[in-house]
Amino acid sequence: MQIFNISRINTDFGIFRVSGDWYFKKPEVENINIKSIEVMGTDGWVLLNKTSGSNSQLIINLLPLLLSHLLLKHCTVLA
Repeated sequence: MQIFNISRINTDFGIFRVSGDWYFKKPEVENINIKSIEVMGTDGWVLLNKTSGSNSQLIINLLPLLLSHLLLKHCTVLA
């Protein structure tokens, strides 16, 4: 497992700050564990409740983007 902190990721459905861990040797969305997720609101970062139904769907939509971001960052570090 490797810990990650994404300070800012821009998506079509918002700007997020995410931290957690992932198993980079098996890069699949199922192997990303989000510990904290925040969205940029009008007054700054807003912590999201991961167990909320609407936030759960948002996280499901966000996971492939997080995986791409983490893989790109991981490959850049190895290069």
